[in-house]
Parts: sequence; C-alpha cells; structure tokens
Amino acid sequence: MEEVVLGCSMQGKDNVEVGCSSYEIHAKEKPVDTNLIENIVPDAGMMFDSEEEVYKFYVQYARHEGFGITKKSTILGDDGKLKYYTLACARGGKRISTSKNSFNPRLSTKVNCLAKINVIVGNDGRFTISSVNLEHNHALSPQKARFQKCNKKIDAYVKRRLELNDQAGISLSKNFHSLAVESGGYENLTYTEKDCRNYIAKGRQFRLGVGDAVALGKYFSRMQQRNTKFFHLIDMDEEGRLRNVFWADARSIAAYEAFGDVISFDTTYLTNKYDMPFAPFVGVNHHGQTVLFGRGLLSKEDTETYVWLFKTWLECMSGKAPKAIITDQCMAIQGAVRLVFPNSHHRLCLWHIMKKVPEKLGGLNEYKAIKKILKHITYEAVDTQEFEDTYLKMMADYNLQKNEWLNSLFKIRDRWAPVYVKGIFWAGMSTTQRSESVNAFFDGYVGPTTSLKQFVEQYDNALKSKIEKENKADFASFNSCFPLITDCYFEKQLQEAYTNEIFKLFQDELRGMIYCNLTPTGSHGAVCSFQVSDVIKGKEGAYRKQVVYNVFMNEEEFDIKCSCRLFEFKGIICRHICKVLIERNVKDIPSGYILPRWRKDIKRMHTYVLNCYDDRQTSEEKLRYNKLCSHFSKAAELGAESNDRYMFLMNYVDEAIEKLMDNPTCEEKFTCMLSEATNVPHQKFLSPLKVRSKGRPPSKRKKSKVEEIIIKNKKKVFHYFFGFFFDEVFFYVYNIHVIIDRRHKKRVMQQLKNLFQMIIAHKRVW
Repeated sequence: MEEVVLGCSMQGKDNVEVGCSSYEIHAKEKPVDTNLIENIVPDAGMMFDSEEEVYKFYVQYARHEGFGITKKSTILGDDGKLKYYTLACARGGKRISTSKNSFNPRLSTKVNCLAKINVIVGNDGRFTISSVNLEHNHALSPQKARFQKCNKKIDAYVKRRLELNDQAGISLSKNFHSLAVESGGYENLTYTEKDCRNYIAKGRQFRLGVGDAVALGKYFSRMQQRNTKFFHLIDMDEEGRLRNVFWADARSIAAYEAFGDVISFDTTYLTNKYDMPFAPFVGVNHHGQTVLFGRGLLSKEDTETYVWLFKTWLECMSGKAPKAIITDQCMAIQGAVRLVFPNSHHRLCLWHIMKKVPEKLGGLNEYKAIKKILKHITYEAVDTQEFEDTYLKMMADYNLQKNEWLNSLFKIRDRWAPVYVKGIFWAGMSTTQRSESVNAFFDGYVGPTTSLKQFVEQYDNALKSKIEKENKADFASFNSCFPLITDCYFEKQLQEAYTNEIFKLFQDELRGMIYCNLTPTGSHGAVCSFQVSDVIKGKEGAYRKQVVYNVFMNEEEFDIKCSCRLFEFKGIICRHICKVLIERNVKDIPSGYILPRWRKDIKRMHTYVLNCYDDRQTSEEKLRYNKLCSHFSKAAELGAESNDRYMFLMNYVDEAIEKLMDNPTCEEKFTCMLSEATNVPHQKFLSPLKVRSKGRPPSKRKKSKVEEIIIKNKKKVFHYFFGFFFDEVFFYVYNIHVIIDRRHKKRVMQQLKNLFQMIIAHKRVW
C-alpha cells in the first residue's frame, strides 16, 4: 500500500497550498456579490450590506480551506448598535482546563491560532473588513470541514421530517441513517446524529426488502457496476442451489492493506431464516475500532466449507495472508487454518475458553476455589514457568489429573494463555469480541425469518456506520488532542503521531509509572539492564501483588526490550520502558517504536474508495427528486404564511404540473431511465436449503448447558385478571403483574387467593 505522510506543507486538489489561494481579489471600496464568493479570499477593504453576508462569506471561505470559525471581540457603540467585531478561527485562544483531575484531562481544540478577520460597521450601516490574518498554526482539512460547528445546520424540511418520525415512534439512529441515504451519504449532511438528538429524539424505520437468492444476485450485480473492485463468489450445488456466499467491498479490500496484520474470525451468529452462520473477517483500525475485511454466509460448518471460505478470502486479498488470526475452538476452523494459513500465528479466543469453565468444572465440589486459581493462572502469570508450575499444582491439589478438558487446555496452552502469546503482535486483541461486536449490530434487526436480501441491506447499514465512525474519529484526532500530563519530550512526539484513542492508551502507561520503581542491574558494553518493580491491580483497583520486570536497552542501536512484552502485543511502549527512557534522558523515540498502523498523519488508500456500498438513492433521478422536495418544502413554508401566498403558490404549481404532463419528451426520458434501472443483469440460482447445524438451537447465539439451565429457571411474569361483587356492583381489577419462580408457583398462587378473599371480606376496593 502506498502511504503518504502528511507534513507541514499541505496542498489541496488544485495544488494550492493551504492558507493561500489560487487567486485573490482586491475589492477595496467595492461591494462583494455574495453569490460569487465561494473561492474568494478575504481581503481588507471588502464591503458587505449586512452582518449575515459577512458571516456567510467567511463561513464559505473557511469550509473551502478546512477550518471552523467563531464570533468574538464584539464592541457596541453608545447607541447600543454594533460597531466592531471579529470572526476568528475556532481553534483560536488558549485552553482553559475545567477538569478537576489533571491526570485525566479532556479533549481540547484550542491551539491559540491567530487567523481572523476584523469587521467595522460604518455610519451608513455597511460592513467593511478592516484587517485580515490568514495564517493558521495548525493543519487544515477541507474534507472534514462539515464537522465544524459553524457548518452545521438543520433546515425546515429535516426538522419537519424528524418531528413526524418522532410521532410515529421511530428511533433516532434509524431516522438519521435515512436522512443520510436520502442525501447520498453522511458526507452530504450538514448536521450530525447528535445535532438531531438535541433537536428531537426520533429515528427512521428500517426498510426491509424481499427476495432471497435472486435478490442477492441483483445486489452483487449492482455492486459490481458501482465499483469494479467489488469481489464476490457464490458456491452452488449440483441443482443450482445457493450453498456458500462470500463478498468484500472495495473499501474493505483496501483497508486490509493497512490493517490486515491481525484478523478475528467467528461464526457463532445465526442471521437468517436458513440458519446460515454469518462469518465476518474483522480487524482493528488506527483508532482501535472494528474494521470489516470481508464476510461470508455458510451452509455447513465443516473443514471443507471453511477451507473454501478461507481460500476465497485469500484470493480476494491478492494472496496476502494475515500475520495472526484469532478464532474459537471449533476443530473444523482449526483444521482449515492449518491448511490455508500455515505461516500465520493462530490464537484461540480466550473468552470462549473461560466461558466454558462453569460448564466443564461446575460439578466439582471445590469448583469456586478451582475457578479462582484458574483465573489467577490465566490473567496474572508473569512467565511461562509460573503458569506451568501453578497449573500442574492445581491439578495435583484437587485431584484433576484425569480431567480431559483441563488436560486438553494444558496441551494447547501456547495457543490461548496470555503469557505464551504476548510476544506476538495482536493489536491488543485477545478474543473474537471484534467479530461479535459486528454481530451485535444486527441484534433487533435480523432473526429467524430474515431473508438474505434483508440481511445484506442491514450489512450495508453496518458498513456505512463503521465508515462514519472512522471519519468522525479521524476528524477528532485531526482537530483535537489530549493535553500532555508530563514534561517528557517523547510524550509530545507521540501526541503528534498517534490518534487520540491510541495516545490515550499510552497516557495510561505514563500514569502507571507512579507505581513503578527502577533499579539498574548492570551493563555489558552498550547493553544496560534494569529491573522495574510494578504493582498488578485486580478488579475494582485492589492491589494484588508486586512484580519485577526486566528491561534491556542497547543505547548504540536503540534496541529496548521489556519482559512484560506490551510493545510486542499492542504496539505501544509500556510504562517500564518509559521509566528507563526518563532515567537515560532519552528525548526522541525512533520511528521503529511508533507503528505506522497507529499514526494519524498517514493518508491510507481505503479512505479514497467511494461507492463501496449499495445506495440506489444516489441515482441522478433520486438526487433531482430530493432536491425538488427540499425546494418545495421551502416554498410551502412561505406559502402557508397567508392565504394570498397560498393561492399564488398553488396556481403556480398547478400550471407547472400541466406543462410537465403535456411534454412527451420528459415522459419518454423518465420511462427510459426506469427501464435502465430495473433491467440489472444477474445470475439466476435457487435459494439455499435450511442449514442443519451442529446441535445449535434455532436462536441467534449458541448457548451452553449452563445458559440453558439458567434460562429454564428464570423468573416468569404472570398477568392475572379478576373481579368481585361489592354492594351489587361488579368491580374488575386487571393487569396484576406477579413475578413467580416456577418452583414456587403453587405457594404464591395460594397466597394470592388468600389476599383476594381478604379484600372481599373487609370490603376493600382497589
């Protein structure tokens, strides 16, 4: 992948350096036409008729250059009228901390930028720019300018739509997505979801389609037309029936080039009426967010099917295998990984293993003590020797030498125990929770009756949501940063390099230095060795034990290693290395210890990929329709103010409709566009058969035996209705909610009967 490091000199699409312009005008003593101000640079002497025109002019200039503005330094005359004010860059001024804890500061956008324009109001009521400063002390981003507060606006049409959907009971997240679809993408919106939430809480109803195999084929055909790099492969049986499906959009393929070193794979989610497991390939981007690398729908869960899926995915990614992969304990998946990814590090999901502890060991007499020791071994063992000694001692003390499950775990300990795998880069992942976070997005939207068409539509929503979250995180890292908490120069170096989320993790390591004590242990030539004592904390911040880590530093080659292996595991320098760097008065950290995957100053290729998801709302016809609706809503708002305006507008619209209906050319073009939109070529094949899973219940998640027992004994809510006569009047008492454990139902029912008899006896009416 070609990576471009953003420096101090930035250029726009017209090869114009940020802060300058391709052309300037000198409109001294001349009024400015606000209809032609899109690319005009502010200059002293420009005159405007109103304050709104000045603001509109400077906002458009700021949006074009890529910064936000704010109004400040307002001066009023003796008559109370405005005489002077300043429109400045939103990042101007100094940061004023409002946080009570200086070790946990809040994000700040203030960098004391001096870019601004000063405006004087003359006696004739005209507004003149008196002075201009166009120099910024920070980078600018025209692509992300829509997130600036001055560029956010909710028009009357959107407000009305939000109100109607609120009355219909539609949730806000769905409603906001519908607005994004209508406008052709999140990048075309002039507001965010938070802005809509602040206006009113509501949403859009999820649009569900119909059609299974044929609809899926049409979807793939449309995506192939939108972007030729869209990859899909459908596996069919001898009867032409859909069996397995894999697809990956162009953005996912490009993102794999940057973040494909570690992937997570999980198939424990049922998504549709055919019980086809959803198999997503996911990873972690530079913000620590989940990123999708491809996805599949499978008919079987055997080694042959997984081999087909992995080989197809590898073909999609140009044969580039991941360096590390995390899966669950499924033997079929493990066999496929060995065949297709023989050189990749394979790790088993720690969460799935620990979840089986109650099921496998719950029947033992000393279960609680064994569980406590096992968790201590798993999460707190410092080295492999401590893990093995404690594990074998536990099995001997509790006579567990013949326990098959514990013996099988010990044999494969190098593939799941953190102390064995921490020397390999996993981007901070230890479980398949990344895959499950993608699965969680579908909860409430798909179920046992969901068609394939509905599923791929919901997948598109997930993809759009992931892209928007990454764009917002890019803007936050570009436009703000966490303040420094130490005087270390290398903290400033990493603040400028890391994204906000990764830099926040590094600051956690700096805070942890408080509990560390350093002791030099000697030197051998250029290699110096240190011992750093640290305190391991348990749950709720309780101190557990003190651990000593060994740090070795080669000052000539600047090669530094710590026995905690945090840098090898997460790619972030640990607190123990930071302690040594401060001790040795190191100012600059070599680039080898600042991983490119965590940097914010690198432009990655996947951010340039457009048309990566299916969006039929972006056709020219739809865009024209939406634009007309927006204009009609503005006209309706004006026309409703009086009866004369209403009659004028109605007559004008009726006349326009008659002219359009009498024009055959328009109708022929419209019919032609419709035929082109509906005749999308696609391959015909049959819908899949319902999958016979490996003993899995017909629900979205696999459930262990312990979960089934808990669900069986869960308390139930019973609804009762009763009535009685009192003084020849019948009283009806309804909707009494009683929470009853199934084992105590008979006893509680007798208590209710006694209560009702008491009510009648004492002639009490509820």
